[in-house]
Amino acid sequence: MAIANQYLAQSKRKYPHDSDEQHQKRAADKIISRYSRLAMGVGVGTGLPGVIPGLGQAVAILGGATADTVAVMKLQVDMCMGLAAAYGYDISSEDGKHLAFLIAATGSVQHAGAEAVTRVGSRAGVNMLRQYLKGGALQATKQAFGRVGVAFTRKAVEKAIPFGVGAVVGGSTNYAITRFVGYQAKHWFIIDQTVAKTEDEHSA
Repeated sequence: MAIANQYLAQSKRKYPHDSDEQHQKRAADKIISRYSRLAMGVGVGTGLPGVIPGLGQAVAILGGATADTVAVMKLQVDMCMGLAAAYGYDISSEDGKHLAFLIAATGSVQHAGAEAVTRVGSRAGVNMLRQYLKGGALQATKQAFGRVGVAFTRKAVEKAIPFGVGAVVGGSTNYAITRFVGYQAKHWFIIDQTVAKTEDEHSA
């Protein structure tokens, strides 16, 4: 929340005549950039043992892939919570937290090319996550994170590439996935706000 407020304040100081939507988009882009770079650093760090052929590769496979997956998912959830805060959602509530978890996990699964996954940053994605939040949000969150586990095998293979190549591949992959999840989340919040405004106008 502090990071979101900081970026919103910076945008308002620099562009005082812009709309709230423009400030939110600028803050969102900065949040996505920040967490994508952090995820890249994690990928490089957990892939470094692979520089040493043999034992280093074993360490990278056994420990690096697990640490990498957990750390990147944590960063993606934090990023989604920051984006939610930038768009005015209450991230101190259970619904706000579940929303960030669901967007992060579903976005990661979508990036992995899983079949029958609704695109998060779409009207259908907004409707889907709204339904989850109305009932069974916890179960939906568990299922989404369970599907993220399919990335473990891919990351283990990446870490096994010797001579430091795995670190480069892991870093660039983490950056790309986190950036993708971030922009899907950003679009989700924009569409959700538009839908909410339309519903308010119809009920007025």
